[in-house]
Amino acid sequence: MAGTIADVKAQLDEAFRRTEDVTGQLEGALNMIEEAQAMVVAATDGSEHLAIEQLTSALVETRDSLENALAALGSAVQEVRVYRDGL
Repeated sequence: MAGTIADVKAQLDEAFRRTEDVTGQLEGALNMIEEAQAMVVAATDGSEHLAIEQLTSALVETRDSLENALAALGSAVQEVRVYRDGL
């Protein structure tokens, strides 16, 4: 049984490493979205053109969605870490 628990813990550790890699990539994407949003705002100088508004709105929605996903992922990982530590 101890070997099985050790195997599960090792598999969870690998999953945590992979999750950290994915989280890093998602955070990089989030930064790129924020930079793109800032560039659009700067390039259009506050234009109220419908296409500009739609683009900035889409960037904000994408950023918010990604932030929420990262928060949910962080919470899920924390719950699994607590479970793993209890094994």
